[in-house]
Amino acid sequence: MSTVNEPYNILILKRRVVLAMLSLATVGATIATFLHRLQPHPRTIYLITPPLLAIACLLLLIRLYKKPESLQQVINLALLAGVLFVVVPSWLYTLQAIVSSDTTLVGSLPPVTPALFVLTLVMLIALRRRQQLVIATLIAWIAIAAPILTYLLLHPSELHTSRGLDLFISLGPTMGIQILLILFYNRVQDIVQGLYTERLQYYAQIVERQAIRQQAMEQAFTQIHNGPLQTLALLLRDMQQEQMPSQQLFQRLHDLNAEIRAVGRSLTDEADSEQYSAAVLTSLEPPNSEQTLRLGEGTCIDLNRPLHNLLYEVYAITLKRNLPYFQTIQVKVRNFAPIEQTNLTLERKRDFCLWLEEALCNVGKHALGTTRIVVTGEHQQGQYVLKVQDNGAGLKPEQGQQGTKHSHILAQRLGGQFRRESLPKGGVICELSWLVKP
Repeated sequence: MSTVNEPYNILILKRRVVLAMLSLATVGATIATFLHRLQPHPRTIYLITPPLLAIACLLLLIRLYKKPESLQQVINLALLAGVLFVVVPSWLYTLQAIVSSDTTLVGSLPPVTPALFVLTLVMLIALRRRQQLVIATLIAWIAIAAPILTYLLLHPSELHTSRGLDLFISLGPTMGIQILLILFYNRVQDIVQGLYTERLQYYAQIVERQAIRQQAMEQAFTQIHNGPLQTLALLLRDMQQEQMPSQQLFQRLHDLNAEIRAVGRSLTDEADSEQYSAAVLTSLEPPNSEQTLRLGEGTCIDLNRPLHNLLYEVYAITLKRNLPYFQTIQVKVRNFAPIEQTNLTLERKRDFCLWLEEALCNVGKHALGTTRIVVTGEHQQGQYVLKVQDNGAGLKPEQGQQGTKHSHILAQRLGGQFRRESLPKGGVICELSWLVKP
């Protein structure tokens, strides 16, 4: 697994550990260089290997400190350098002991076993894929331990010494046990990483479900607001202004009851659809969105159609509703320019249709004295502007607070703008605009 796919906090921790190890290796190699220089007759390899190791570790340390993104590259180079600085002495002293009858391996071999243990631990940090770790560990162990173990087996006199037994046990059974423990630990890491990934997926599902529920509540409010609440508000206003015959009152209450029941059935269907979406989310597949929209007066429209056709349909159906100030309109201007279909989801189409329905209902319920209505959807400077404008009496201070709030939420969700204000020459303009992606 590359460091790109690891969590950011793990990368920071790994970088700090590598920096600490390179710093310690640099200091240790520097001290070893001075100690060997002080010896009366040091071996040539002791005068070459420690300073080269110190220089290599220092260069890698500086690179990692200045360029944190080079972490994996620095780890790979450090492993390569470590293997070389351990493998070369192991083979060199083994060959020297074979060639020279005056030299024994147990007497001349430097302490390579601690370096081999350190290398395997570094591989555990650096190599996260189990296959890579197995291959690299076995190669390093064979390259370093194979010549020494072979020599000791062929020279029993040296094997039976204290140093010989120590080398044989350290590079043989002990190293094998360490490799098994490293593989076990790496397997545990894979399991933990899998659990961590599952938890992230579970949290993502929860967030998505909450978003679906929030959107469903907003749509439910809009349906109730554009349907039964509009009818109820008109009924209360008419009862305050005039005496209403019992038969007419009964009929209007009957109509209100029918609208409320229709909204209830619609919300029940949406709840069933949400349960289905939740089941689909569990299988990590995108939910199947509701493909129809129920308008406030009960008509259902198919959201799979192009947006400008849907806006025409919402406009035509809503203006037929029995709202008082629709009756005084004499001039109706409407035009909806087509909009690119690929960037529009069914939920976005639903939002635009409900917004237009509410804006038109506000004209029919509040635009006293209106005789002209202009409803357009136009492309302007890379944006699509949806506008409803009348020439009525203008806004009242208490008018449209909740609807305006939801319009601002919709505009924020779209990354667009919403405005609703009175015009200087009378009337109200209600406008929603958003950026259209090319």
